[in-house]
Order: sequence, then structure tokens, then C-alpha cells
Amino acid sequence: MAGIHTVSDWPFATTLKCFDEYLFYQFMERPEVSEMIFRIRQSSQYQEDIVTAGGGTILPEKLEGQALEYDEFNEGFRKTFTHLDYGGANRITRNLLRDDLSGMMEQIAEEKARQARATRETLRSNHFNRAFNSTYTGPDGIELCATNHIREDGTRFANELTNVADLSMTSLEQAEIDFSDIRDGGSKRVMAQPRYLLVPKEQRFNAHRLLRSEKDPENDTNAVNPQIEVGLQPIVWNYLDDTDAWFLLTEKEDHRLIVFEREAPWTDYDWDFETKDYRFSLMFAESSGWAKPDGIFGSPGV
Repeated sequence: MAGIHTVSDWPFATTLKCFDEYLFYQFMERPEVSEMIFRIRQSSQYQEDIVTAGGGTILPEKLEGQALEYDEFNEGFRKTFTHLDYGGANRITRNLLRDDLSGMMEQIAEEKARQARATRETLRSNHFNRAFNSTYTGPDGIELCATNHIREDGTRFANELTNVADLSMTSLEQAEIDFSDIRDGGSKRVMAQPRYLLVPKEQRFNAHRLLRSEKDPENDTNAVNPQIEVGLQPIVWNYLDDTDAWFLLTEKEDHRLIVFEREAPWTDYDWDFETKDYRFSLMFAESSGWAKPDGIFGSPGV
């Protein structure tokens, strides 16, 4: 028994391991909305580069005996994702660790999990919060949603309503029509359809009325709601700051909103020899952004 008392870290290590496990349980308990929106990739280096390439035009007719024409794909735009580290630490006194009777240790673990989740959601949602801000540009030198994006072949396209509007049946239908003209870097039409309507919490009920009502919610003639056939799914993201901005998104496979995860959230702990206090840290490293604005369409509202 004397050995247990002299090896002072034995009971602490057991408690701290439980603390660590509880933190990750809390972190994984609530899924992050951004995981539904961004393409998540792993990275094993300090930065990642993506270079787009313009596709060819539609195929020309080949006459009998005529040689095939060779396509030349235009090099597009380079996007560099530089990973950044995020983290924080807590100090817990030996007395609290020893005498905790009110669940304070679990509360601290819950808070650390909330910090990590909120940090990641904030970083990723900022791309939409700044989607109409020309200070924050992408690989083509234009903000995420604009009327003057540049394709690899030099032609221009819009992924924003020409006349900005709040979310309504009329503006949503116009956005879907504009969205259907999406083309690749060679100006060929792309059969990519909008799948999600992304809105802030203030537009939650408006979005559900527009998408889920069997009848047109803005029409008193008992007209059928065409959005039932379109099949858009609403996504409400509480981290969106603009109360009337809204976005259409394709499935993740058809757009280039990307998160590079350099290090998943991880923890470390030890205690201070002199104070016997417990020190706990959590860190992660990632970068996020868009390599191309294709597959995203938005309106800042009015």
C-alpha cells in the first residue's frame, strides 16, 4: 500500500485519462454543420496547392480521313492552402482534481470540446460570412460570390444574382435558373444541380416554408409548389452572420469548398511538479477555402 501513496501520479493519471475520453465524447456528440458542406481532405505537409485546368470545348465533327484535332487545356488558377495551428490550455489545481464533488472536471471537458467545435465552425463559416466582401478573394482574384468570375478560358460568369434579393420564391427560382447554366473551364455545360439551400438561423422558417410546403406559400390560388419537385434540402447554420444572405450548393463532389486537416484535435496533459496542478492542452491544425467558386451560388439579400 505504501507504493500507491509514494507514486503520486497513479490516481491522477487514471482520472485524467477519463477526463480526456470524456472530452472527445463531448466533441463527437454534436456533428459540425461544416462537415456536411466542405470536402474534408487529409494533409501530410505544411501547405497544399491546387491548380485548376480549363477543359476543352465540345468535340468537333471529324470528317472521313481527317486527322483528329488536339485539345489544349488552359492552366487555370492556383490556390495555396497554408495550414494554421489552433489551441489552448487549462490549469486545474490539485485540490480541485482531488476533491471535485460537483462535476467540475466534466464541465471543463465539455467547455474544451465546445471551444474546439466553435473554432472550427467559425473558421469555416467565415468563407460564407465574407462571400460578398471583395477584401477576401479566391484564386481568380474575386470574392466567393460575384457577377464577374473568370473561367480558365477567359470567359466570365456569375454565381450571384444580378439583382440581389432576399430569399423568396421568385428569387430562389431565378437563382436555380442561373445556377443551371453552370459551365466548366472550357465553357461546356455541366450537369451539376443545386442540392442544398444554406441559410442563417433567421431564415430557418422561411426556407422550410419555401421548400416543404405542398402548395406555393406565396400564392393564394392553390398553386403547386414547384420546389417539391426540385428537392432542395435546407441547411441552417447558426454561424452565418448575415441575417438575410442565402446560398445554393451542389453535393460536395461537385464543388471545391475544401478543408485540409493537417492535425485532428488532439490533447496532452501533465502536472506541474512544484504546484502539483494539472495542465491540459488541446490543439488542431487545418486550412480551408475554395479552389473554384463553381457549384456555389448566393445572394447577400437587401
